[in-house]
Amino acid sequence: MAITAEMVKEFADKPAVFGCKIPAGTAIEPKHLEHPMFLSDMVSSNLFTLDEALTIGQVVGVQTAKECDALTPVTEEAVGGAVKLARKAIEKAEEPKAEEASAVNTVLELQDGSTIIISIKEGKNIDLELPL
Repeated sequence: MAITAEMVKEFADKPAVFGCKIPAGTAIEPKHLEHPMFLSDMVSSNLFTLDEALTIGQVVGVQTAKECDALTPVTEEAVGGAVKLARKAIEKAEEPKAEEASAVNTVLELQDGSTIIISIKEGKNIDLELPL
């Protein structure tokens, strides 16, 4: 049973397995992926292993590098390393600069005895007020 577009966020961290045969060069859509609810039964019956499977969140929208059979895990090989390249680009973008990390300024104040004000200034001014 395939997943829907609405289910992608819910199952983003679950292993991705093709639910149907998919030709090379096809962008992976939710309709191409098997519902994670059934994967444990398939693994326990030795149909496949999920050791090298990428997650659903990693593969939706990525093009296949080769033709893939139904009920096979989506691996780096199946997508031609596209996920590995994207992951490296994200890691580089997320590395904080030394001066940026030291610029974080957080202030916690109690006001009126009934409100907590948390002020976080890191590029943006973020002020949170929580009633007690």
